[in-house]
Amino acid sequence: MRLYTLPALLGLFLLLLQMAPAAAQSTASTSTTALATSDNLLDVAVSDSSTTYLVFGGPVSLVDVGMAGNYLVKIEANAVFVRAKRKHAPPTPMLIRYGSKYWMGRLVYANRPVMQLYDFQKDGVLSINGKSVSSTGAAPENELALDKEREKKAVVEGKLSQLRKAREEHQAVAVVDNDLVLSLANVRNDKDFTYLRFKVINKTNIDYNVDFTDFQLVENAQKKFLARKKNEARRPLAPSGGRPNQVITGRSTGYLTYAIPLYAATERGYLEVTLRELNGARVLVLPVPSRVINRAATI
Repeated sequence: MRLYTLPALLGLFLLLLQMAPAAAQSTASTSTTALATSDNLLDVAVSDSSTTYLVFGGPVSLVDVGMAGNYLVKIEANAVFVRAKRKHAPPTPMLIRYGSKYWMGRLVYANRPVMQLYDFQKDGVLSINGKSVSSTGAAPENELALDKEREKKAVVEGKLSQLRKAREEHQAVAVVDNDLVLSLANVRNDKDFTYLRFKVINKTNIDYNVDFTDFQLVENAQKKFLARKKNEARRPLAPSGGRPNQVITGRSTGYLTYAIPLYAATERGYLEVTLRELNGARVLVLPVPSRVINRAATI
């Protein structure tokens, strides 16, 4: 056993006293740095009644959510769709890999999110109308932020109300699957939005509870001969209007209305509408030809 003299022990004790403050300072510095890094994360507002869209400049291959059990996440090409599973879900970090790059942010629950579409196509930096926005700055103006401008929201809801009273016009644009029929009933345009009314016929005895309603503009959708589609591009469109968790009871017919950002597609494009069930696997996908939207009457 090694023995220490009293002077040696005293010297060792003094050395430890000198090292302790430095270690504490290093720990505090590390904690402060970690806190600063956390504070610099962009908060992405999500709710349990609507979908939040994140669009990146390359194909998304990975989404890692800290508290994954509290959020629903879907990857679609270069976009990520996020929705809270329950009210007041706790904040959690989210890591996304797109192309060869990474983006990190934080999911935060909001009962009525101001923004529903986050555009990170320019080097992972939030961009609105072509202008970059600092992650620590104030939330930018957004045409989709209907809850932020009561007047605009009232106008949109008024036009959707008008559309609900219109006679059905497009019965031929329809899809049938699992004894469910999804068809386009009406479509209108104004200078900012396209207004859509869908008809859902439930021929089963089980209620169809509409959870996700996704809208994507698909371009270059024509196939080459005996080959896959070439250069197909998809652009997510965040819907506004409509009501959360709409239920089409068994053996009944219901209608769904939405407003999406106005976007003129080419003759090779179409609007893909996807309805997803809350507690089930019945998914309805309806392609709406671009000519139907481009030639729609104004409202």
